Amino acid sequence: MNEYTVEFRIYGVDLDVTAVTNELQIEPSISRLVGDRRDKARQWEDAMWSYNGFDSAQGIKSWNSLEEGLNFVLDRLWPVRSSILNYQSTYKVILWCGHFQSSANGGTTLSPSTLKRLAEFGVELFIDNYCSN
Repeated sequence: MNEYTVEFRIYGVDLDVTAVTNELQIEPSISRLVGDRRDKARQWEDAMWSYNGFDSAQGIKSWNSLEEGLNFVLDRLWPVRSSILNYQSTYKVILWCGHFQSSANGGTTLSPSTLKRLAEFGVELFIDNYCSN
């Protein structure tokens, strides 16, 4: 079994998440501020504006296909791509993907058209792998 989560993220110590929301005219799916609680003992050291294509009330969306999840998020962000690219000079800007797998068999593939689209979008792709039972 493979499941994927896909989020577009902008993060940095002095990121103003409200300003990002106002500029992009998109409500984040998740946002955090410097000092927000990470767990009982730790706090976040950077602010983050994150978007998965859904509002915060809908929570995290998982996909059976990484390609489907990436294209879903890219479709929604493409109109504001030029504004997004402006953040790269100051902040970390990535497409973050969580890959949840139950075995070491198989792997993720992306079509040439999706690879081309990712390159044209112009941000780093980060894939975090997790093994689940």
